[in-house]
Amino acid sequence: MMQVFDMKALKLGGSAVLSLLLAQPSLADVTPEDVWQNWQGIYAEMGGKLTTTSVDRIGDTLVISGLKNTVDAGLGKNEVALDELRLRDLGDGTVEVTMSDELRFSSETPGFEGAKTIGTKGRAKMPDLLGTVSGTPEDMAYALEMPQLDLLVEPREDGKAIGKLELLLSGCIARYHLAGPADAKQLDGEFKASSAALNLDGEDANTGLRASVNAADVSAHMTGNFAGFEEADLADALAKGLAVDMGFGVGALNYDFDVSGGESARLAGDSQGGDMRIAIDAAKILMAGSGKSVKASFSSADLPIPEVGFSYDEGAFNLTMPLAKADGPQDFTVLTKIVNLQTVEELWALFDPMGLLPHDPATLVVDASGQVRLKSDLMASAKGAAPDGELHALSINEITARFGGADLTGQGALTFDNDDLTTYSGVPAPTGKLDFKLLGGNAFLDKLVNMGLIGPDEAMGARLMLAMFAKVGPGADELTSALEFKDKHFFANGQQLQ
Repeated sequence: MMQVFDMKALKLGGSAVLSLLLAQPSLADVTPEDVWQNWQGIYAEMGGKLTTTSVDRIGDTLVISGLKNTVDAGLGKNEVALDELRLRDLGDGTVEVTMSDELRFSSETPGFEGAKTIGTKGRAKMPDLLGTVSGTPEDMAYALEMPQLDLLVEPREDGKAIGKLELLLSGCIARYHLAGPADAKQLDGEFKASSAALNLDGEDANTGLRASVNAADVSAHMTGNFAGFEEADLADALAKGLAVDMGFGVGALNYDFDVSGGESARLAGDSQGGDMRIAIDAAKILMAGSGKSVKASFSSADLPIPEVGFSYDEGAFNLTMPLAKADGPQDFTVLTKIVNLQTVEELWALFDPMGLLPHDPATLVVDASGQVRLKSDLMASAKGAAPDGELHALSINEITARFGGADLTGQGALTFDNDDLTTYSGVPAPTGKLDFKLLGGNAFLDKLVNMGLIGPDEAMGARLMLAMFAKVGPGADELTSALEFKDKHFFANGQQLQ
């Protein structure tokens, strides 16, 4: 498939745009001249060359005309241009920032050994943008209000546009706070928009891409310490103090991606909202996300059915775990959740043509937490060192698996004696209890046999295994199991098995 956007070119252009919009000077009961002087210093630190056609003080306002910031890193060049920037002294120690409605930018990376030169060209329209800068030289803050942001980006090859991306944001509010030394900047920022609309149009000799995304209530946040950001290796950066906590949220959303040509395909869907968060520092990592009322469909001439589609009411994931070694146990969390997952009947028919299984919505929930003790830094394993740790506690807050007429639920908690590695052949000796209940399990096995997915002998082996650890419950086709570890022994439903 074509390459509509080049990541290196987008980084050059995108960083330049963001730097001009968000770069902030250090302020202390600031004047416009203070703001302008510090902007120049920031661009110099970034390796840029900032030029103007004029800088004039007119009453309470410093008017900077013909701004251009150029960064030439050898392997690529980018430019950002703004006709006019106005810095107005509000008389209360703060400075108001306004600028021309349109900002222009471009980037270019030369091709090597006959490769094409790639780059971007674009503009950002920000009518009635209003900013306020406040704070002290060591601790400054920046606020922006934009009724509308209209961004156009054109990826280019050998100077020719090969597509375009348009983004329209409405009701934008941004807050940005940056402080600290240059090698350990502390960042605290957030962004909100009442609506967002994105359109993408790209093509090459064989393939075309059309895409649209519409969303309400878009929000993003980011806090962090950027010490060690210059390191190429994440483990080294974290060791120097890098810490980032960032997230993204969206309300009602719909999207449509259409690929034409030799690889024709279409992906479309919508949801009623979702969010994602990633946080990492030297001590721990967190990755989490959720979505609700999600629907998606995919069609392609290569599929054996006209369309693959699915929907679910609720989905979520969460992984929180320590990264640094410690003298004592540390908490961890694992969550996988998808509720009432459904798919199209055409897909069911591929593996259940006789309709033997109930096509009810499926659900999977695995919600666990506990404590581990790391005896070595987990990030060291990224450099080839073997991870070394101990599991001290495990809580099964919920297990739910519902599919094809079968329903498994469970919960319980265990603690582990890491000084006893002999009772269970190298596994720390557990203490605690796990309770499970299975509904419809035997009927599910029968249907798998009738469908030819498993053989009668395999089904019999599964039933014998269940009989070892479960007992018949009070309901129809119900099995229950109470697995207990105590006094160095293992019990299933009160019967000692070890």
